[in-house]
Amino acid sequence: MPDSFRRGASVLSQASDTSRAAGAQDSFDLGHYVRIVLKYKWVIVGATALMTLLTGLWTARQPKIYEAVCTLRYDPNPPRYLGSAVEEVASTVPSYWASREFYRTQNQIIGSRAVMDLVVTKLGLHHDPDFFGVPQNERKNWKGASVELAAKKLQSRVTVDQIKETQLVLIQVQDTNAERARVLANAIADAYIEKTMSDRLESTGNALKWLSNQLQSLRGQLESSEHELHKFKTDNNVLSLSMEDRQNIVANDIARYSEALSNAKTKRVELQARLNALRSLDRSDPLKVQAASLTASAALNGLRETYRAKLGERDALAVKYGENHPEMKRLTAELSILRKELSDEVDGLIGSVETDLKQVQQEETGLKSLLDQANSAGLELNVKETEYGRLNRARETNDKLYRLVLERTAETDLTQALKVSPIKIIDRALKPNYHVSPRLTVNLALGFLAGLVLGIALAFLAAQLDRTVKSVEDVEAIGLPILGVLPRSAPEQARRGTYGTKPRPNAAPQPVENLDLIVHTHPMSSVAESCRSIRTNLTFMSPENPLRALVVTSAFPQDGKTTVAVNLAIALAQSGKRVLLIDTDLRKPRIHKSFDLPRGGGVSSVLVGEAQLDDVVCKTQVDCLSVLPCGPIPPNPSELLHTARFTALVDEALSKYDRVIFDSPPVTVVTDAAVIAPQVHGAVIVVRAQNTTRDALRSVLRQLHDVAANIVGGVLNDLDPTGREYGYGKKYYYRRYGYYYGTDPEDREGKSAQAAE
Repeated sequence: MPDSFRRGASVLSQASDTSRAAGAQDSFDLGHYVRIVLKYKWVIVGATALMTLLTGLWTARQPKIYEAVCTLRYDPNPPRYLGSAVEEVASTVPSYWASREFYRTQNQIIGSRAVMDLVVTKLGLHHDPDFFGVPQNERKNWKGASVELAAKKLQSRVTVDQIKETQLVLIQVQDTNAERARVLANAIADAYIEKTMSDRLESTGNALKWLSNQLQSLRGQLESSEHELHKFKTDNNVLSLSMEDRQNIVANDIARYSEALSNAKTKRVELQARLNALRSLDRSDPLKVQAASLTASAALNGLRETYRAKLGERDALAVKYGENHPEMKRLTAELSILRKELSDEVDGLIGSVETDLKQVQQEETGLKSLLDQANSAGLELNVKETEYGRLNRARETNDKLYRLVLERTAETDLTQALKVSPIKIIDRALKPNYHVSPRLTVNLALGFLAGLVLGIALAFLAAQLDRTVKSVEDVEAIGLPILGVLPRSAPEQARRGTYGTKPRPNAAPQPVENLDLIVHTHPMSSVAESCRSIRTNLTFMSPENPLRALVVTSAFPQDGKTTVAVNLAIALAQSGKRVLLIDTDLRKPRIHKSFDLPRGGGVSSVLVGEAQLDDVVCKTQVDCLSVLPCGPIPPNPSELLHTARFTALVDEALSKYDRVIFDSPPVTVVTDAAVIAPQVHGAVIVVRAQNTTRDALRSVLRQLHDVAANIVGGVLNDLDPTGREYGYGKKYYYRRYGYYYGTDPEDREGKSAQAAE
């Protein structure tokens, strides 16, 4: 197959991918949903009407329900005859009165089974057949019900509602008897108040009993703790001096001893350093002794000065005399004596410092011993103080608890005599004059909405279950590029005219006797123009190497493949091309009927060798268009199409004609189209709107791809341009086109016969 054909198909495929990508970006299509609603509008209307009617009938059969309302108030500050200092032990009004949890708790108590049991017992509802709705004919043998069952039934009729941001509570009771509803609402309020008072007094009595027992126990504990504290003071001699004063004395001793010990340590370090300095002196030359401990000695300083003077005198005489001179010997002897005296003086200082050091060390040892004793006394005192604190805290705690329980016992004893309820009845229930259920208007509205929702749901369900192709977008989403669209055309509405001339505006619609020839008989119709558009698309797909041989097929019968093949051939012939239309539907041929040709030789005759191509080709009323009919129906069509004779037939037809169009059977029915497609330049798939399914179209594409066929594109056939459901979006185009040619698409009605084969 020429590469130009492949490139042309690739161009259309890229255009299809671009269209699908654009559609994917706009995922929400409001018009799509509107078209679904409009298509199934009668389903929606029917479901809505049915639900509304059923709701009305059901409402009319329901018994009338009356509602009585009793209003209560939770009083956070009931009267306190004994003053605000005396509070209730089991108060029903806690400190967090306005909290949501408290209101919810009280509301649950009002509707509890305990309150319902009181009402049932008081009013004898478990023996009331009217309350249970027992029919008159069954009351004779009715023996009543249990209190629990009656309470549960009453509980189902009671609603407790808290008025927002108030202390008011509404007790709402519904019943088929208006008077009984009033009695029940008031009885529930009275039973709730009675239960609240009973619970409060019972809790107060239990609390008083418990407090009395605790008071006796705490009294014994207090006496025991006081005795233990007194015994501890006696044993540790802390009666005259408090533990705090003793602790202060010990702390002062420790501080004083610590300071003295620190001073002794400092002095010892200083003496040790001085002793070390004295011991390290160089006594060979007294003039080199520069230690501060030595220079502070007056005697040592005097000897040093004398030594320095004698040394200077000797040095002066050494200039005049020698070493053996009597004066020099005298001065040398005196210097030796002075050095001896200086050394003795240093030894005396060392001994003095050693004596001071020993004294300081003894003082340090004594202070350290005193400090250790003081620390031991402090630790012992801390232990005693801890024990004292524990005993004292126990006494104080027991004393505090005893006083608290004693006070609370007295208050509880007084509170037990109070009978003030924090619950007040604001408005007692009155007999209702109007029923609250059933509400016909509300029920009808709900039924209408439910029916509307059900109808819309059914409509969308039907749309989802409908797998047929409805628009160009559906076809391209599967992967088949669209060459053009053939609109639905009613036979009585096409206008006759000559191609290239404008019809008269007042020309009456001419009947279409044969839709297969509508491009020839009614060239000004929208169908003809659509076929010419398809012809143009095929021509410009590969202008250098045109697609000369095309096979037209479809997924199912009745998709209009023969009509498309014939009209496409006519449109190609009208462009001046020599066109041969070959009917290769060797099972149910129809092209000879379209052109009113005799049933004689044809394709089958050529393939079996009984005739030549020129012998069986028929001329038609369309210029430049010839037809090769099917001929006699063979018993083995697929085998004939696989032969070399068919290949030779294709080559011979291409040598004598500019364009060759093959009309083949549907792909999903037989394999003939899959046999022909690889032997020609391209395949055109006809898709009928709202008839061809997506699955079938995918199957066609898969089969043709499996045989390496060149799928040129598809033709969306029988699309209603004036329809509002699943439209192609080209309604405006068809209106303008019809107006231009004098055709009003709004007047088109009836079913299309162009899909017939």
